[in-house]
Amino acid sequence: MSISRRLAPAVCGILATAACSTRSYATPQASQVISYVPGGSASNGFQIPSAALGLPNPISDPIFGNSVLTPFNPPYLNNDIVIVGDGGQLTLKMSSAVPQVAGPDIGVFVNNGLIDANYPAGQNLPTAAFFSNAPQAIVSVSQDGSTFIPISVNPITFDSPSNYFTDLPNDPSFNTTGGSQVADFSKPFTQPLSTFNGLDWPATLAVLNGSAGGEWIDFGSTGLLEVNYVRFEVPSGANYRMVVDSVTGVPEPSTVIGLALGLASAALRRRR
Repeated sequence: MSISRRLAPAVCGILATAACSTRSYATPQASQVISYVPGGSASNGFQIPSAALGLPNPISDPIFGNSVLTPFNPPYLNNDIVIVGDGGQLTLKMSSAVPQVAGPDIGVFVNNGLIDANYPAGQNLPTAAFFSNAPQAIVSVSQDGSTFIPISVNPITFDSPSNYFTDLPNDPSFNTTGGSQVADFSKPFTQPLSTFNGLDWPATLAVLNGSAGGEWIDFGSTGLLEVNYVRFEVPSGANYRMVVDSVTGVPEPSTVIGLALGLASAALRRRR
């Protein structure tokens, strides 16, 4: 662990400049399936663990013209999502280390779809809700792939939607043509489901504020300074299941921090 990585949140907070943005850096994402046990309640057709690798598909089943991924149109095919049932687990390796930063570090994208009260225009109910139960799992992380530390002893509920384009103009419940601006899969989304209450499509996009959504979790409680592996477990006999489309993380800001430290050093020299 480099000194610059440990100082990253502090330096960015002190300088508070655009140079501390991480959007331009490669998004860590699940790149390898280490192990998969489907579990008892995992549907037979959704036991392809490689579906959880990489970023979500922008358009489900594009051969047949199906629709763009939005909060109102979640992933639903077996090449989009994998299910972990009771007694099962899914362990993934990330493409690069996810650094421990102040706040959420790891984004998990599932299959939540907001109910559209004005299909296909994208109008949330007065009390926003999904048309299926939000997935749950006990999440553990590891730096070395051998020792896994649970983020919480209780299951985490993944109750945030996903979104692929920030400029999809209309009909988010059924639109076969994607936008031109891809949402940021490394930007943590931290708003609760209730934030979408009664919102139309433009207001829903405004809440996302450029983020691709997803449920973002903080592994700071584990004491790890970086994570390379993520595991989802559903205990035997549990009355819930986990659904995984994609797992991402905040990028490694070492290059940005090098620039920030250089700026800070120059500022100190000027003061002298």
